[in-house]
Amino acid sequence: IFTVAVVVLSTIYPALVATKAAVPSGKRKWSLPQHDGNTMEVLFPFIYHPKLAVGIVTYIREYFAAFTEASFGDLIAKELERSQTTDSEGRPVYLVKYHLTLAPFDLGVTQELDFTLAYNDAVQAYQLTMLTTRVSGQDTNWVTTNKPFLERMRKYLMRWRNLNTAQHMLYVKQAGQFFGEG
Repeated sequence: IFTVAVVVLSTIYPALVATKAAVPSGKRKWSLPQHDGNTMEVLFPFIYHPKLAVGIVTYIREYFAAFTEASFGDLIAKELERSQTTDSEGRPVYLVKYHLTLAPFDLGVTQELDFTLAYNDAVQAYQLTMLTTRVSGQDTNWVTTNKPFLERMRKYLMRWRNLNTAQHMLYVKQAGQFFGEG
């Protein structure tokens, strides 16, 4: 019995240390960012290599393309606009705006999402920011319906890292067409 206890403890302790190192705050569950009931800004904690970054825009577009009708899921998405500008250093900045209706649809929660993909000097890579603006629906319903949506969006963006280089390059190529560069 002593040997079994030693073996079990020798595996549990490193797991606890690894958990503490991976999540120093102790919060294992993701929570909504600060909001005022009308707007919420989400800086996703992922970085993108400058040569591949623009691909994330078409990766997101692919996600929302699956939700163009209510019968297909728990949201309805419509692209409103897209543009490309440059920052003060001449690096490209990509902007895409969507209009979303979130389920349950009878709550009438609609919002606009402004995705901005810009270079962040602090991390020396591109980062994605999403500004969510409530258009209709009660603020409490807006917050409640956004939590599962943002969790799904975050998980989808995490999967970007699991794609191989050929898939990344395909999204980059599509982004060139999406922004009229190719």
